[in-house]
Amino acid sequence: MRVPLKKILFLGSKNAHKIFFERAQQIGWFEFISVSGQKPHLFPKPIEDLKLAIKILKKQPIKETQDKITRAEAPITIERIVALKSEHDQLLEERRLLEAEFVKVHPLGEFDVADYESLKNDSGKIFQFFFVRHDRLKRDEVPKELIFINRELDFDYYLYIGDKKFFHPALTEVYVRKSLSALSQDKIRLTDEVHRIEKELRVLTCYWHDLEEYLLESLSLLNLTFAKGDVDYYLDEELFGIEAWVPSNKMTELSKLVKGLPIYLSRVAIEKGESEPTYLENTGLARIGQDLVEIYDIPSTTDKDPSFWVICSFALFFGMIVSDAGYGLLFLLGSLYLKFRFPHLKGMKRRMVSLGLVLSCTSIIWGVLIASYFSIGFDPTNPMSKTSVLYHISLKKIEYHMKAADHTFQDWKKEYPKIGEAKTPLAVLQGGYKIVNGEKVYKFMDDMNDGLLLEIAILVGIIHLSISFLRNLYRNWSGIGWVITLWGGYLFLPKMIDSISLVQYLGLIGSYNTCAMGQQLLFGGLGISFILMLIQQRWMGLTIVFKVIEVFADTLSYLRLYALGLAGMIMASTFNDMGAMVGGGILGALVILFGHTVNITLTVSAGVLHGLRLNFLEWYHHSFEGEGKKFRPLKLFTKE
Repeated sequence: MRVPLKKILFLGSKNAHKIFFERAQQIGWFEFISVSGQKPHLFPKPIEDLKLAIKILKKQPIKETQDKITRAEAPITIERIVALKSEHDQLLEERRLLEAEFVKVHPLGEFDVADYESLKNDSGKIFQFFFVRHDRLKRDEVPKELIFINRELDFDYYLYIGDKKFFHPALTEVYVRKSLSALSQDKIRLTDEVHRIEKELRVLTCYWHDLEEYLLESLSLLNLTFAKGDVDYYLDEELFGIEAWVPSNKMTELSKLVKGLPIYLSRVAIEKGESEPTYLENTGLARIGQDLVEIYDIPSTTDKDPSFWVICSFALFFGMIVSDAGYGLLFLLGSLYLKFRFPHLKGMKRRMVSLGLVLSCTSIIWGVLIASYFSIGFDPTNPMSKTSVLYHISLKKIEYHMKAADHTFQDWKKEYPKIGEAKTPLAVLQGGYKIVNGEKVYKFMDDMNDGLLLEIAILVGIIHLSISFLRNLYRNWSGIGWVITLWGGYLFLPKMIDSISLVQYLGLIGSYNTCAMGQQLLFGGLGISFILMLIQQRWMGLTIVFKVIEVFADTLSYLRLYALGLAGMIMASTFNDMGAMVGGGILGALVILFGHTVNITLTVSAGVLHGLRLNFLEWYHHSFEGEGKKFRPLKLFTKE
């Protein structure tokens, strides 16, 4: 729910200035409007160092036992953590360069560098080492001045001894500073230093929680200091004035704020074009939806809060993309483990666990509805098949075509001869098989299910877009025409492609009436949209041509629900077959486990990305303005 904000002017005595802002921060419901028009965007160096120190400690194994640190000791500890990290990074870089040098020098063998330098000085000759990729130069292209030393890692190493410096474009010179034994000793020394620093950092993680509290205190103090200084002064600075945004359902907090203080307050009008923040207040499922909404954008002050609709549709889309009750059960077990393993989680972390539970449930429900359990195939007579809603709809569709004895039914009989002997819809399903590798494959039932899933995906998309248009009628009157157009198109489409729709074979609407009604709704809806767009938007109504394309494209985008769900089921089924092909047993189980792990990773990624995309792009097109500014009151920062 989006809560409207009120604009309040405060005028008060300079003596009340300090306690006024401190009390406002304690209450936490007032976003003060900056007089300077600026906000603190750069943190002071001590806070930057504190944030860096906490980030460094988080990368270390955190000690379960936490120690307290006084605020006087904190700066010294922070400085030590940052210094250790800087030294650690420097040592790692030195070790990396040392290892690279070791790799280059190793093929030259062990020798005393002092003797090597002495030999160069005594002989007056120039000594150089080179390496080149083995296949870079042919045997006859290698300069005769070079002496072959060794071959390692597909590189050839050479020694040159001469009176003048040697150069060749294909050769890279190797500079020897230290012997192999010296380099090894340096590497051991650097490794010991790295381990020492890491050990000291692990010890300092005992202050991690306390440093986080210190950071929250510092940020709260920083915001308070900025708010106190960003005010207008009057009467030789004896009075201060500032405006603030206050949620309309928190107006009672005003009396707590000014109680006992020489402060005058008054509600003032919101100026036209003024940047008013957006305050969303939700609980339960809608609060999780709010977190999702804020990932993409903040609603404008003219938008309706989409939080509840986004979480509901996202959960449905995720379940349709995963399309497997077995996977959903695994997600549920994982979410329950997190819920009971970390019972004291708060805020965002707790809501993310709750989101996992919601998505698990929708995945299980949708998986059960389509009888998908780790993509294990069931024949038409299996009791598991009968739990699928697709199974029962398929029987209705077969019954419709059997009674009509139309060309569709004749095509079925040509492809699956056994169907010609069937007397009941169930017998048709049983007869729709092919022999593959000596086994019956009920491809007819699979094709029926695929067709139904495709139609359901389009139907879900039409419902989703219709909700979007209807929610936005207060701003866009033509939305009612587009809703009519969408449903008209769905009903008229079967005639265009010489097929039937779900509403026909379920007996909801007769075949002739469906097409006639669809045609009337389609063209009537377009006419209504055009007229309403002309009335509301004047000549901009002529852009209806582009809107038709947009609505059509948005509707087709929901086919991804079918495509991604089908892709996941095919991959899972393929891995099941691969496990059986290797002979089952432990090896087969490992193949299946690995395959399903990969598939789960891909389906979860697709479910999250495309489930949100259909909300943030296709659905937002028609009911969301966005580009709002989040309500950020002056308050104490606390750890969730």
